Order: sequence, then C-alpha cells, then structure tokens
Amino acid sequence: MRISMTRRAVAAVATAGLLLVAVPAAVTPASAADACAAGATCEGNLTGTLGTSPFKIVMPTTFNGTVLMYNHGYRFKDPIPAAFAGPTALGLSTNPAYTAISVPAFAPAFGSAVAYQANNMAQVASNDTIAQQLLAQGYALAGVGNSSQGWAISEGIQANENLIKHVNGGAIAGVKKILMWGDSFGGFMSATVAERNPSKVAGIMPLCAPLAGPEQAMNSAMTVMYTWKTLIAPTLRVANYQSYPQALSDLGTVLTTLGAVAAGTASTSAVGYPIAQANLLGGLMAGLPTKSSVYDGQTVNPAFATLGTAAALAGGYSPASAGASSAAAMLQNVGAAAALGIMVRYDLETKARGLASIPATDSANFTDNVNVAYTALLSSEQRGEFGDTLNATTVMPNALNAMLAKLDESKGNPAARFAVNAAAVKAIRSLPAPKGVYTVPTVLMTTTYDPVVPAANTENYYLKLMASAKKMGVMGKALQFYTIPPEDGWTTFDAGAKSPNSAASAAKATSGVGHCNWTIGNGVQVVNGITALNRLVAAKSAKQIKAINRLMWATPGVNSDGAFVPEPLKRPALAK
Repeated sequence: MRISMTRRAVAAVATAGLLLVAVPAAVTPASAADACAAGATCEGNLTGTLGTSPFKIVMPTTFNGTVLMYNHGYRFKDPIPAAFAGPTALGLSTNPAYTAISVPAFAPAFGSAVAYQANNMAQVASNDTIAQQLLAQGYALAGVGNSSQGWAISEGIQANENLIKHVNGGAIAGVKKILMWGDSFGGFMSATVAERNPSKVAGIMPLCAPLAGPEQAMNSAMTVMYTWKTLIAPTLRVANYQSYPQALSDLGTVLTTLGAVAAGTASTSAVGYPIAQANLLGGLMAGLPTKSSVYDGQTVNPAFATLGTAAALAGGYSPASAGASSAAAMLQNVGAAAALGIMVRYDLETKARGLASIPATDSANFTDNVNVAYTALLSSEQRGEFGDTLNATTVMPNALNAMLAKLDESKGNPAARFAVNAAAVKAIRSLPAPKGVYTVPTVLMTTTYDPVVPAANTENYYLKLMASAKKMGVMGKALQFYTIPPEDGWTTFDAGAKSPNSAASAAKATSGVGHCNWTIGNGVQVVNGITALNRLVAAKSAKQIKAINRLMWATPGVNSDGAFVPEPLKRPALAK
C-alpha cells in the first residue's frame, strides 16, 4: 500500500470542537510515520490493487483514544442530468460529493448539457453538526472516498482496510480502538468490513442500511416498476438496461409523470388506470411507507372543514382525506425509491455483465418476477389503507381489484414478465455483503418510514446477529433503534392554502420520515448512538446493556417501545 499525505492545521472553534470544513493555514508534506496532530486535519491517498482512494482524518484538541471511521452512502456511478439533480429532485446540485460537468449528449433529451458526477471525496461524518459534536467529545474522525463509485463494495472494503492499516500504523498516536459507522450503503459497507476484520474493528453502527442485500432491494424496486409498466407507463424498460440512456429514460418517465400528477395536470394513465392509485398500489406491494416528509397520511386540508367537501374539491384543495394524504405521500416516496431503484439496478446489471462476461445483447436481469402473484403481496391491512384514496370510484369502479387482476393476468408468462439470467444472479450473489454473523458489538438504527431502505432491514439483520451469537454461545451485544415523527401528524398548511407547506411540514416531521433523516436535536440521535456503541463495546453484563437501551430510548425522536417491530420485508419470490 502506497501512501501520499498532506497535513492541514485547522483552527479550533469555541466549545464545539473543530470545524469540519476550514481554510488551511498551511500545507506541509508529511511522511507516513508522522501522526496527525491534535487540532489538525490530515488528508491523502491510499493506493491498493483496486485503485487509489482519498482519506481524511480530523483530530480533536484532546483525543479520547477512539477513532470513528465513517463510510458514506451510495453515490451514483454515472452522471445525473441537471433536470433530475436540482433541489426539488435529487438535490445533487448542493451536494459537495458531486461536481457539475458538461455532457453535451444529455442536452437534446433533458434541455441542458449540465450533469452532476460523483467525486471521490472522503467524508468523516454524516454532516458538519454531527462531526463537531463528536470532535467535542474527543473522538478522532476518519473516512475514505472509494476509488470508484456506485455499488463499489470490493473497492470500499479495500479502502477501509487500507485506512485501518494506516491508522494503526502511526497515523494517529494513542489509538485504543476503531469504531466503524455509516449511512445507507455506508452502513452496509461498515457491516461487511467488520465481519471480515473483527480483530481490527471494535464495534459498528450501520444506519438506515440495506442489510438484506442488493437482491432484496431490487426485488422491491421491480415490484414498483412492474406495476408502473403495467398500469401507468408501458414504455418503461424496468430491467435489463443495455445502455445508460435506457436507464435515464425510465427515470425521466417516472419523475415527469409523478410531477404531472402532483401538479394536477395528469390523473389517468395512457392505459386507462388512475395514476395516483396505481402508484399507491405499487408502493404498498413493495413495502414503501404511506407517510412522507410532507404528507403524514392523516391530516386533511382545513379547507374541507371551512368550505365544505364539494366546494373544497371544486376549488382544488388537497388532501381531501387521510387516504388522499397517503396517496400523495406515496407519490413522493416512489420518486425517491425510483431514483435508486433504476440507477442502482443499471449499476448492478453493468457489474454483473462484467463479472460474468454477459454480452451486451443478452439479459443481465437478476430479479425474477415471472411467477409472482402480486395480489398475494398486498396484506389485508394494506387493502384497508388503499380503501380511502382519491375517491377512486369516480375514476374507475373497483379500481383495486381491476388493477390487481391486470397485474396477475401475466403470471407465468416469461414474455410478459422478467425472467433472470442465471449468470447475472450468480454474479450479484458473489459480491461481498454482510452475512449477519455476529463478530463485534453492533448498534443499528433507522427511520421508521424510510422510502428507500425499509426499516425491516434493521430488524432482519438484528435477528440474524442474535441467532448467530446464540449459536456461538456468546453474549450478543447488538441493539436496534427506530426514530419516529410526531404522533399527532406534521402536514402543515398556510392559511387558505390549497396544498401543504412542504418546507414547514418537513421541518416539523424532523425525524422518522425519509432516508437517513437524522435531524431531531441537531444530530443527538446519531451522537447518542455512538455513545451507546462505545458503552456496548465495554459492557460486561445484560444489566449494562439494558442501561444502554434506556439511554437511547430517552433520546428525542427515538421510539422507546421495546416491543416495536417494523412491517416485515416484502418477499416477492414467496408470493406465488
């Protein structure tokens, strides 16, 4: 492993620790043997067989001996057009991990040649607020930026192992232990690295992580996209993307259609089905929540009480009911899920083609829906959730039964469904992933209503860890926590407004809704999670573990119901 490094001195600020981003006072070369000094930020590159990865280390003024090694979330492998990447879509235009580039080929289809390309910058925490709190407590913060982006799990493993070696080789003086954590794909990465390096990683905290693996995630995406293809947009490709423009075209179709429905300019699909209801159905069958950062699934526009139902409907006020709120929430949630569902699928299919030498003309699909009975994916409770939607009977009588019948009429027909290429399946299953084998103390946390990674990923992995610990005859030091939004709802209206105030609603929801949305108490949930993990590593008894549980349950926005279990993962392969 070759190392190149620069050291930057960074000024301390008040009592909050160190600024994560600061203007360097000086830049001086440093050797690999030099330790990163107190109050300094050290950066460089670690080179291995799979490429060169940037790293960053941020030191506190007083080091407590624990290094927190962070893994960032998934970054799109390919450039995303500006039309999708703005603040109202994916938000990449304000994300420092993405760089604006010129891609003239995008201009004809998307009206602009500007796109956003992920860079390899290293991150040491989810955000600056959390970083400053951790630094103030004496933790050293470290992180890597993978040599490549996308589902670069092998590259990420090597980058992490290189950084571990660098830290333990003298990059930080006085290291007692390394704890590893990360958001989303970064949590997936952390768990994978820890399982492979239990003697070098003392504990992990995967947050909102897809711990059930890529197949499960893409099966869920297939449910949504097949519903869309059948009931809303027949031109969608759904799977077996043989070029990047094909994936972008699908994403553009979904986002454009969702935008039109939200704006009230579209209601019925080209094949005659009510779009909002069809979208709700697809989301329910995939296990997506019926609550979003704006729509809480229960609050009705006050105009219906003041104007009366008929006048409010005629005036375009919404939502009209709890069901309409759920349907609107699902419009938001499917948009978030589709972005990753389509682009990650393209990424994984491309990876499968390379690993298995699959010709461009052959399918690289690795999720089979040929024999799935979609009716069986809808629970009785979800049927009830669907019941009070946008007054569906005015659009289509018995819409739910009609749509389910349409989805299932193609069951068993590989020409109408999506069969897999066995070589692609084998390739995806060969990728490194956490197995759920207990190796180190683990704190798991996720939001209750996550539209990208269902909360049951956490429950599923926790049960595997505890079963593994029991089988090995050791005390399983693993805990799971779920953040929750206000029970009384959060959808907020300005006086006389026809639709909710999105910013005010999202600000009120604050936690428990959305993907990796840790915002209550300025990051206190994550910071307390690190404290819990540190104590869990040292715990010697069940009594001490119970005390750690109580610490987290007392944290604002964390569900204190120890009996809470999220809705189980949807498993389409079993719905036959």
